[in-house]
Amino acid sequence: MILLYHLIFPDDTPACNWNAGKIIRLSAFRRQLRWLKKRFAFLSLEEYLQVWKETKSQKKRYAVLTFDDGYARTFALTAPVLQEEKVPATFFANTRNLDGKHLLWFVYFNALCSEQVYPRVKINGLTIPLDTEKNSLFAWRMLIRLARASTDARAFAEEYAQKYPLPEKTREKYAGLTSKQLAEIGGSPLFSLGGHTHSHPYLDQISFSEQTKEMSLNKNVLESLSGKPVPFFAYPGGVYNKDSIDAVHQVGFRAALAVSPKFLSSDLMDEIPRTDVYSPAIWKLQLKTLGVVRFFRKGRM
Repeated sequence: MILLYHLIFPDDTPACNWNAGKIIRLSAFRRQLRWLKKRFAFLSLEEYLQVWKETKSQKKRYAVLTFDDGYARTFALTAPVLQEEKVPATFFANTRNLDGKHLLWFVYFNALCSEQVYPRVKINGLTIPLDTEKNSLFAWRMLIRLARASTDARAFAEEYAQKYPLPEKTREKYAGLTSKQLAEIGGSPLFSLGGHTHSHPYLDQISFSEQTKEMSLNKNVLESLSGKPVPFFAYPGGVYNKDSIDAVHQVGFRAALAVSPKFLSSDLMDEIPRTDVYSPAIWKLQLKTLGVVRFFRKGRM
């Protein structure tokens, strides 16, 4: 089982805060990690894929920890806990957001709607107040949906960023990994990096050549700054097509991770499933790790 996390928040984050749903504070993450350690043996991604490839029947005994999007604060918070618990982790990082230069397009929308920088936002002529979690979530969902429909989510978000710029203090919460952190990951026997494209586009909306460019630039930057090979890739947002798989091969990744595989390839190493974790609740983690959620999803297909 490969677990997928995104943002982890400090424990002093106010109880009313949210970010694209319920947030996971560091103390909740630590509880989840300790619960998992009692039930699974943690392996590095490299070790797990070797076991999975050779003896798939044994994979239920093991767990792997992965983080997507490469947030500086998430690494700063979780690295000491992972080192204390001796749990390896792979950080699938984008590179456009390195060193706080830019926010990834969807991260900007998360911050815009959840951080209460503005009292309201205008979307397609509709003014939506950001005064409650319900209204803010409505605005966020609408923006993400429109970004997807625009066929260029990155450009769509850039237009909003011009109208609704975020203060530096807010941007720092969602900044990408720093060059120093990448070097730290590169020098650690416990941590590794994975490719996740340069700017986190919807891969199924760009050409094969653009996909290859996004992956290649990302891989080269990560390897250069970490001094460590980056052999694995994770499809951004779990979105990909056949061209994505071909691009993964051309760029030189050895395997690619999805969330829910689409079975577009005959090679299982091209679409390795992961279990996403978006809630701090242990009971929800129990349902996911026991396969209950996957069972009901299959039942609806």
